[in-house]
Amino acid sequence: MASIKQFISKYKFHLFCILVAFFMLLFTSKNSFFYTFNDWEDANAFFTMGKSVVNGLVPYKDLFEQKGPLLYLIYSLGYLISNKTFHGVFIIEVILFSIFLFYNHKIIKFFLDEKYSIIILPILTLIITTSKSFVHGGSCEEYCFPLFSISFYYFIKYFRDKRLTDKEIVLNGFLAGCVLLMKYTSLGFWIGFVILIFIDLLREKEKKKAIYFCFKFLIGFFIPLIVTVIIFYLVGGLKDFILDYFIINITAYGPFNSFNVTTMLLIFFYLVGAGGLLFCITGFIMPFFIIPIKGMESRLKINIVGLFLTTIFFIIICLKDYIYYILPVAIFLPISIIGFIFLVKKNDYPIKKYMFIIIFIICLVLDFLNANYREDMLKSKDEYIQFKYANYINKFDDPTLVNMTSLDVGIYTITGIVPNTKFFELQNINYDRFSDNIDELNDYALNKKVKFLVYSIEGNKYIIPDYVKNNYDLVYEDRYIYEHKIKYAKLYQLKEISSKE
Repeated sequence: MASIKQFISKYKFHLFCILVAFFMLLFTSKNSFFYTFNDWEDANAFFTMGKSVVNGLVPYKDLFEQKGPLLYLIYSLGYLISNKTFHGVFIIEVILFSIFLFYNHKIIKFFLDEKYSIIILPILTLIITTSKSFVHGGSCEEYCFPLFSISFYYFIKYFRDKRLTDKEIVLNGFLAGCVLLMKYTSLGFWIGFVILIFIDLLREKEKKKAIYFCFKFLIGFFIPLIVTVIIFYLVGGLKDFILDYFIINITAYGPFNSFNVTTMLLIFFYLVGAGGLLFCITGFIMPFFIIPIKGMESRLKINIVGLFLTTIFFIIICLKDYIYYILPVAIFLPISIIGFIFLVKKNDYPIKKYMFIIIFIICLVLDFLNANYREDMLKSKDEYIQFKYANYINKFDDPTLVNMTSLDVGIYTITGIVPNTKFFELQNINYDRFSDNIDELNDYALNKKVKFLVYSIEGNKYIIPDYVKNNYDLVYEDRYIYEHKIKYAKLYQLKEISSKE
């Protein structure tokens, strides 16, 4: 009993972070046990990629998708835990979010007594997970949270202590390298990290240290990239990795040929609004909340604001209006909350255990009431077209399918099917920039390379090509609600196949 008490006492804030992450994500992440299914197309695409990796396929070489291999590794681990649900992904999600909260706890200790973490961390989690930009849970940006928070901790530590050890510099480079392998458009934070510390070292007339800092950072940065390159080389997928993840993303999916300031500003204001009121207030007025924080030197305040602006700039320069793009701004929310506490507190009020319980319960209730898709909580399987279609498809031997008009709608997940074609979904890429995706999907249908076709469309006005009608029978057509919009799903079956029954 004594050893248990000692363990709890020693790791009380580690356990607290796990507790907050677990119970609050239960309501707001559709990967959790409170949701029958996460029907977010992006998450299902990532899960299909992770499943395919476990089953011996090579990303980019055998399957086309646009995110980084490290994200697929996360979903591979989730698949190994639970191969037809997102519950395994949820466990990993809780672990990663707990790390994010723990490093925010360490940041809080820079400026306040650690007891304030029992107030700030639940509020921080509430604001992030009920933001519209959190969407369904399981986004790439969310899984980058712990990497962001660790580097933000060391960024503040540098300006407080005037130094970072060699290991700490290499570690931060390594974290940036990991983000490169998840979604490299999120690297703006680390670009600011390096530039601002480099400038500070030059200002201190430490030119040699500034150069060494960049060199050590790059060592860490290239470690995960070199390991990844070696792995893809050994499995014969290096060329595809470079082509699909970097070149096609930049040239076909990238916005740079349409760059202009007006579009940037429109995207910025849209994303600010999409983040939600609390997210907007705590995130985007951080430069004002940072002023009253005592114990924070002016130089640190200026550099945090600089890092904040750099992060935002590299988010909006992508010129994409996907609402989850703004999530990295959440890294700066603790600073806003800390500043607000300094603004209102006149004395060092005692924080009792009952206050934690009250605040935690209030945050849990608000978390439940403001969850983005609360109406889907405990929804029955009968209400999902994915389960209905999967039950039918699994009556056939070795079923194969592709998503013809959308990202992965989730039938791959429930059926357990591993794609047999490189293009298993329709990516969000204009045809004139990258035609292979649509051309290959049409070829699969024309030459009967898959047994089932899934058409997921809005408005039910999509015209099915004649060659599809000639080769396939429409076996299911149903209406469903996705992201508060009415969509229609059509399931086509190859004419010459029959079920096992």
